[in-house]
Amino acid sequence: MASIKDKLLSGLVGPVIISNRYGKTYIRSKPSRVKNPRTPGQLNQRGKFKAATQFVSRNLDELIRPYWNPEAKRNSMSGQNLFCKLNTHAFDSDGFPDITRLKLTTGNLGEVNNLRLEMAGDTIIRFAWDDNSRDKKTSEQNQFKLFGMSLDWVVKEIPCDALRENESFILDFKKFSYSYLFCFFWNPDLQLASKSEWIDCR
Repeated sequence: MASIKDKLLSGLVGPVIISNRYGKTYIRSKPSRVKNPRTPGQLNQRGKFKAATQFVSRNLDELIRPYWNPEAKRNSMSGQNLFCKLNTHAFDSDGFPDITRLKLTTGNLGEVNNLRLEMAGDTIIRFAWDDNSRDKKTSEQNQFKLFGMSLDWVVKEIPCDALRENESFILDFKKFSYSYLFCFFWNPDLQLASKSEWIDCR
């Protein structure tokens, strides 16, 4: 049954389905038969997708809405859908991510170039990189963003005031207990991110 909300029609009308997304109306035919294969490969894929969606639900406010939604909107998608599209393959069917394949952010902003980590004390880590600014998008004023991830796969942003032009950031790790760190650059004016880099802290 179709319904009207805010002057927009959506739902099932005879043999067609009407939906609305980002102000556009989409019409598609109702599938005549829903296939539900239960092959081992398909069940494994469903397990991976479920794990990716659970990761999304744990990190909506801290990660998906502020950093994935802007990029997804450029592709007429939601942040949740874009994350799952790019990351489902990084999870296993038991819900564990492969950190080496996980993309905590995506975007075509200039990357963290030549990332280096140095111990500056027992619990002090110095992040260093090369300033590869080249235009108004990938500029020296891009913010250096740092996130920690615990073994329950919840990510938290770590306060950081470094810019691309600073070429370094010092973190006192004794205040945190993360298993992994992720970093990337962010252009707040364009709402644009670089691809993330990861660090194993175990």
